Amino acid sequence: MKKESFAKKRMYPVVFMLLVTVAFISVTTVIYTFTKDTIKLNERLRLKQAVLYAGGTGLSSDPVEIEKAFDDRVEEIKDDSGRVRYYTIREEGTADIESYVVIQTGAGLWGEITAGVGFDRDLDSFRGLEIIDQNETPGLGGRIDEAWFKEQFMGKQPPLSSVPEGDPASENQFQAITGASYSTEAIQNIVNAAREYARTEIQGTE
Repeated sequence: MKKESFAKKRMYPVVFMLLVTVAFISVTTVIYTFTKDTIKLNERLRLKQAVLYAGGTGLSSDPVEIEKAFDDRVEEIKDDSGRVRYYTIREEGTADIESYVVIQTGAGLWGEITAGVGFDRDLDSFRGLEIIDQNETPGLGGRIDEAWFKEQFMGKQPPLSSVPEGDPASENQFQAITGASYSTEAIQNIVNAAREYARTEIQGTE
């Protein structure tokens, strides 16, 4: 009797946790099934917004404006497999290319950072930077998504290096984030790698 009682005591928590786990997984699966299309649409909208901002067209939060601007002015340049190599953004109301945007991913402190990096038509200077996805520390590395940090890249000449936050920055420099040296270096690597990618993918085909 004592052995059976001991076995029941040991098995009950295991069975209980198993049932709870199955229940939570089932609920999560059902929620994902019903929301996955909405999630994909939101991700696509966020990408379009990032491309437009990085290309220097301004940042809008209105989905209708984002969709219209993207459809009117942006072209996805793809390879033979259908993968997007880069984006071209036309001047409003014309067929002339105003800027190029590439999507670049690099290693951050806690995971990958994905950013849209824009260049002017001759690829000599940055047009803009928009963070698409990041998991950096809030209040430190997470500040890479703040407007002051992103806006300082507009018009800069690659390759870039960093100076301490608050110090004057030349056309080849940007201000780092205090206390977030790893995240700052990650962004430096991302924008410089994007420039090299653009030279290969865009200049190499023109």
